[in-house]
Amino acid sequence: MMTFKGVPVSKGIVIGRVFKYSKRKPIINCYKITEDQIEIEIRLFDAAKEKANKILREIKKEADHDLGTMEAQIFDAHIHMLNDPVLDETIKDLIKNEKINVEGAIKQAVDDLSEKFMKLNNNYFKERLKDIQDVVNLILNALDGKSSKLIDLFESSVIVAEDLTPSETALINKERLAGFVLTEGGMTAHTTIIAKSLMIPTVIYVEENILNHVKNGETIILDAVKGEVIVEPDEETLELYKHKIVLYNKKEKELLKLKDELSVTRDGCKIELAANINSLDEINSVFQVNGDGIGLLRTEFFFLKEEHLLDEERQYRIYREIAEKMKGKPVVIRLIDIGGDKDLPYFDAPKEINPFLGWRGIRISLERQDIFRVQLKALLRASCHGNIKILIPFISSIEELRKVKGLIIDIENELEQENIEYNRNIEIGLMIEIPSTAILADVFAKEVDFFSIGTNDLIQYTIAVDRNNSKIAGLYSPYHPAVLKLINHVVKAAKNEGIAVSVCGEAAANPYLVPIFIAMGITELSMSSAYILETKKLIRKIDRKELDYHLEKVMNMTIASEIEEYLISMNLR
Repeated sequence: MMTFKGVPVSKGIVIGRVFKYSKRKPIINCYKITEDQIEIEIRLFDAAKEKANKILREIKKEADHDLGTMEAQIFDAHIHMLNDPVLDETIKDLIKNEKINVEGAIKQAVDDLSEKFMKLNNNYFKERLKDIQDVVNLILNALDGKSSKLIDLFESSVIVAEDLTPSETALINKERLAGFVLTEGGMTAHTTIIAKSLMIPTVIYVEENILNHVKNGETIILDAVKGEVIVEPDEETLELYKHKIVLYNKKEKELLKLKDELSVTRDGCKIELAANINSLDEINSVFQVNGDGIGLLRTEFFFLKEEHLLDEERQYRIYREIAEKMKGKPVVIRLIDIGGDKDLPYFDAPKEINPFLGWRGIRISLERQDIFRVQLKALLRASCHGNIKILIPFISSIEELRKVKGLIIDIENELEQENIEYNRNIEIGLMIEIPSTAILADVFAKEVDFFSIGTNDLIQYTIAVDRNNSKIAGLYSPYHPAVLKLINHVVKAAKNEGIAVSVCGEAAANPYLVPIFIAMGITELSMSSAYILETKKLIRKIDRKELDYHLEKVMNMTIASEIEEYLISMNLR
């Protein structure tokens, strides 16, 4: 029995059989051709491209049926790549000018492109390079007369591979597929998006040596809740997981029944449950659990996926599409928050000794108004197409907030002069993630329409603990009394001014903290869509009035571990 660790990206627990998949790279013969062979090679390329187009259109049709329109759009991107005039011209120029055969020309064109992409040092582009290779393999297989389909799986196959391309994923026999175990992959990889949409248990970034320790047909346990993969389990482990699967499936089935139920306490207190998202692709997950809206849209992830800054029109189209898809439900859009651990590869930022306390968030935006004003204008233009709210991150002083509000007024005046529609009553909120802002919450509450408490950074800055440092990870605690007192203080300040206050970050889905947040008076929690139904179930068991006693007890405690033990002992899960 061997156990391997990874990162779960699509929840589930399954017992299946190993289907080890190694990519069969097309054999590429490169050789020189004569002048009279040039037209023949170009015709071969055009015919292979047409065949690949036909295959991709069939894949898209299947994906549209199996996955839904949004996920099927992945293959629109593939079709666009396949028919890219620049790639087409590059390959044909190589055939004509270098007098090399079609396979050799394709290889050289892709090698040159790969070199450029790898230099960008951007994970998103490295993943898109895999998509290009997927398209190229379709052409090469068409030239070779070979099928692009994966070998038929056996029953309950758990595919163990380095990675899978979108076309490989789409062409798998889903009835025989139990899960994916990938040593590579990525959070924004198209295969991950497809797996989430199909709700196929998937773990990525699994230790690479798993490929050396598995054989086809072996029993494999895929725990895509904990992020564990167990190969050839012993009898005791197998029985344990059979029991776990029964309990997990029963729990998930029960949770799905809550999809259309209200998120309300036993005594009638409504708690909004919104989703945190980083991309357009994640919107579908909000609908799957009937979330109350988007409580945090992290706009920097749109910039992280690109090789250059997004212009106004592109941003406008993104924000508008999200707002329209949410059909009137609130969409809280956080202004770009780069710096710290989120550096743009194409943005010339200075190297800092302590980037988390340096030039980041709103500090960059106020200095680089050429970037900031573009985003604000795009957001305001999109605001008349749905229920968009603006969230300002990383504010540490009232002066910073007023500068941002002044810029928003400037942009609104521009739009008025240009006769461009926007929501004149758009709500502006403040992310509370720095202790100075939390302490002065009563002052800030007079200046904005709502608060969103960013617990991840608030904890880090309040107790001076780097949450990414494994050596001191044990000190990072959402139960720290100073953190809870700050949150309670912020909620009181918001209530006194009559503004809404929500909690986002990992603590929002913490089942032991949710009752305390509700007792404080928080009426909205924003979290990953995967936790919404579970949190709804907990909320529906709670009696709001009974929580006051527990809140008072917790507020009088002075040790984080004691607070944690007490909240666990409440046994409200």
